[in-house]
Amino acid sequence: MIRQSLTEQLDHDPDFHWRGTQVTRIENLSDIVFALAFSMMVTASNTPFTFEGIKTYLVSLPPIAIAFGFMLGTWNRHFLFFRRYGLADNNIVWLNAMLLLTILSIALPMRFIFESLYAWILGLFGISEVMENIGVQSYREAGEIIAYFGVIYAVLNVIQAQMYARALVKTNVLQLNELERAYTVSAVWASRSAVALGLVTAAIAYFTVVGPFAGFLINLTALGNWLIDRSVITPVRERAMADP
Repeated sequence: MIRQSLTEQLDHDPDFHWRGTQVTRIENLSDIVFALAFSMMVTASNTPFTFEGIKTYLVSLPPIAIAFGFMLGTWNRHFLFFRRYGLADNNIVWLNAMLLLTILSIALPMRFIFESLYAWILGLFGISEVMENIGVQSYREAGEIIAYFGVIYAVLNVIQAQMYARALVKTNVLQLNELERAYTVSAVWASRSAVALGLVTAAIAYFTVVGPFAGFLINLTALGNWLIDRSVITPVRERAMADP
């Protein structure tokens, strides 16, 4: 009882009733896969045994931390989905399998993407020798790296959009109230807009002179999410507050 009370007060969405109260085998497998991906990102390089090796490792921590944070955000969205909906039908099983395969496939490329771009930026300031083994040597290659990231970003969001769309189909079965349904609709459109943004970023980075600076477009995700929430969730919440 105490644990349930604490969960409701500290870990629960204030506007969403969690239907996934028990950890399923799908989530157990997913957590193992995410843990492997995190480990692959952090321990991919050789163990440093020299001062130069330690220095290179320490300098490379920022891009590793960024890649780790990106993957952590994906894990958090995955966690919230299963806590909110508790779905485990065949569609979700296969969509989740596709997501896990994608996660494992991009763990090392994701680290390379951020390390390469970081090394290129350091090179602009004349300190490329500390990461001289990273293979991006030109503005063009840096643009291609961002293009690859945009495609990866789009693929992850395609799968997540389909998972939330499946939850929306199950509205009656899950007995989602109006506000919960609004959150689900918002999640679907947020993921779909992220797909479009990822592909646009990839196209601009690969085919135009903007190159790697197209990566800043990904930051528009936060603005897009805010606009979608304002147009989908806020009106429902305001109506609920206005009702006696």
